[in-house]
Amino acid sequence: MVVKRRSVARRPVRAPDGAAGRWRSLIFAPLGDGQRRRRGSDGVRLTVAVLATLCAVLAVQSNSRPEQIIAGVLSPPPEGVRWLVDVFWIGGSFGTVAVLLLLAAVRRRFDVLRDLAIAAGGALAVSGILILILGASGGRPDTVRFDGYRLSFPVLHVAVAVAVATVGLPYLARGVQRLIESVLGLAILATVVAGQGLPVKVIGSMAIGWGVTAALHLVLGSPVGLPSGEEVRVLLGAVGLEPRSVVPVPHQT
Repeated sequence: MVVKRRSVARRPVRAPDGAAGRWRSLIFAPLGDGQRRRRGSDGVRLTVAVLATLCAVLAVQSNSRPEQIIAGVLSPPPEGVRWLVDVFWIGGSFGTVAVLLLLAAVRRRFDVLRDLAIAAGGALAVSGILILILGASGGRPDTVRFDGYRLSFPVLHVAVAVAVATVGLPYLARGVQRLIESVLGLAILATVVAGQGLPVKVIGSMAIGWGVTAALHLVLGSPVGLPSGEEVRVLLGAVGLEPRSVVPVPHQT
């Protein structure tokens, strides 16, 4: 950042105060300057996600015995806590999507709403293509039985929730990010426990959501995360410095 002084007087901008400002800073990351950048790491993530999805497809079609053992250990849950498991997988997946959409709308970040909608639509589109190619069960043979489990692949609510979460989390404060990640992790585990998806299919669905986010960032760019000049000027004012303007340098590392 380059700090410049101007001869024209300008009324200093005060940091947001009051309960609204404090809650906003606790929930949302700074708006920043809106810069986006296409990163080579997103290409690596997309490649890894494609390979992980292919490995999941092969594992599903091999009908591995270890997966049957894992599934038998995790599911079904005791009848007394079945309702709690259902709350976690439904609320943690669909709830995560709804909360992120609501927060973006409250913040009036229409670019984020666009990205969230594209991520959800992309995850649904990729899942639909795989269902058309592989069939509803992902091509799993009938040699091993999984009583009480839904055999669909991909697991749609997992793919969509992971895609939306990985797109929306960078715009939230660090504590909110950790909370949503924890809730989503519990939802993914509860999906297996509730019999809504087998372990390998859930992992493959997570890879689909992650890959959709990487592809989105390759096309539209990922947020750089740099604060805007105005935000830096407000922060300097909080420590007693009042520059007339703060201008970002054109190229930053």
